Amino acid sequence: MHKNNLSAEEMFENELSSVFVRWYEESDMDDITMAEVAVGVIERFCGTEVEFEQDFDLDDEEDETG
Repeated sequence: MHKNNLSAEEMFENELSSVFVRWYEESDMDDITMAEVAVGVIERFCGTEVEFEQDFDLDDEEDETG
């Protein structure tokens, strides 16, 4: 185990989450855009394609807020 008894996977997840939160708060990107960019990075790094499908309809969400 590593620092604070976290596994390497947990430490990696915490690191990624911190980056996502910082960029979400400090940029004008929304979470869907961030996810699409992240998928592109993962595909390039891993040499494989990752399917990304949103689990909600953007039109429905906009109707509820606007």
